[in-house]
Parts: sequence; structure tokens; C-alpha cells
Amino acid sequence: MKIKHLIIIFLAITAAAACTESELPPPKNIVYNGFGEISYVGDDGYFEITRDDGALLKVVEYNGSKTVSFGERVYFKYNILSDDRYERTSREVHDPYAYEIKVIVFNDIYSAPLLRKSFLQEDSPHRDDSIGHDLVMVTSAAFSGDYINIGIEYFRVPDGKPHMINLVWDDTRHPLDSVYLELRHNAMGELSTEGANIIAETGLLSFKLSNLIPQERESINVKLKSNMTRKDGVGEYIEADTYYTGTFNPHLGTKSFIVGNEFNQPGDRNYDMNFIR
Repeated sequence: MKIKHLIIIFLAITAAAACTESELPPPKNIVYNGFGEISYVGDDGYFEITRDDGALLKVVEYNGSKTVSFGERVYFKYNILSDDRYERTSREVHDPYAYEIKVIVFNDIYSAPLLRKSFLQEDSPHRDDSIGHDLVMVTSAAFSGDYINIGIEYFRVPDGKPHMINLVWDDTRHPLDSVYLELRHNAMGELSTEGANIIAETGLLSFKLSNLIPQERESINVKLKSNMTRKDGVGEYIEADTYYTGTFNPHLGTKSFIVGNEFNQPGDRNYDMNFIR
């Protein structure tokens, strides 16, 4: 069985001030970041996005070239054009509110199913080695709707090969207390090339976690592991097992953010993950 992967185009992540859902609708010139899924695609090119908080976004203006597909995970910048929320009457949806929006751009995001540790163990060590042990660092981690969104930093050769990134779920552990996840990176041999020009690169990943919560629970603890960090937080890169932990509850609700502030909201349990060693 092949382990599927995509060519990952990476995006740097910054920080700014936030706007809560209760403050919407905003002035039409405010640019927002959004995480969501394509929930409808019409024959005429019209499409809709269900935002991570369940709100329906009717895309009435988009001049880009991206072709969207039903169910696709997207990260995008947009303006809200409608002045009021209104009740939707066509096609049954769970959230009664919708906004007419203009999508400015779809940003690069990599989204894929989790890999099960039990699957890797079925053909060990071949499958485990195939997804790599190369260095990768978590720069930010946040829950949003049914997903965990992870900002990463890693090393590559300029104009080199596409790398492989996976998130492994340890399904061999009992799921009632915590879900154990490990970020894995395969640099496709680039980092072992003698004399190669190596640069640091960043990226944004998104993985669905909601189906990992046991039926009798509304939330579950998440422990995320990577293998690289920076000395004293800002110094040289060092190889070290590094851990993040947080409580994932997809029912807590989510927010829309002014561009640049989609991660690490203080005091918001549905977004924060605390760094521990």
C-alpha cells in the first residue's frame, strides 16, 4: 500500500490582533483569514465554504485561478460583503447563518489523513523508514473546528525535491486519556548531500482529529511530538524530542481572525497548545 503525499508549498505565519465572532459583521475592507471545507460546488463555478465554526460562506466573488473540489480543506483570505446575517432557505444546513464573501486568495495548506502507527508496524521497519526521520520543528499548533493546524519549519535544498510530511497517530495506545501524535518528515535524501546549500523553510499543515474522540466523550487530550527545536527558543536549531499538549474539543466554537492572527489566542482553550519539555 502506498503512503500518499503531496508536494507541499509552504507559507510563513505571522501574528496580529484578533476579532471575535460576536463582533461580526465587520467593515467590508477588513481582510480575514479563514479555515474551512468546500461544502458545495455548482456547475456554474459558484461554490460555498463551511467555516470551522460552522458558518456558511457564500462565495459571490473570486477572481483567482484555483479549482476547488467538494470536501477540500482550505485556508483563505476574504472580505465579508453582506451587512447582515440571514437565514438560509435553500439546501438544508445545520448552521442557519451565512455570509456573502469575496475570496481574495487561497493560501497554501497541506491536508491529509493521519497515518496509523499500527499500519507502519505491519511492515516494519520498511514503512516506518519510508516516512522519514528527518528534522522538523513545530512553530505553532492550534485547534480549529474538527482539525489541528500546525505551522512547521524544516530544512531543504533550494529548488530541490518535494519532501514528504506525515502526522502519525499512535492507535496502539488506549484512546480514553490522550491521543498521541508524531510529526514525521522525509527530506528525500537532500539533507545527506555533501556540500549542499541548505535553507530553512516553513509550512502550514492541517489534520482532522474529530473522529479520534471516543463516543462517550466531547473532548480528548492531545500530545504532539516533533524532533527539532531552537536552543533557548531563538538560538541555533538542535535535534531534540519536543512536545506540545492541549485539550481538543471541536464543540467549543471557533473564531474568525484578522489576517495574521489565526494561531495562539491567549486564554482560548480551543486554540492554545502549551509547550512542555
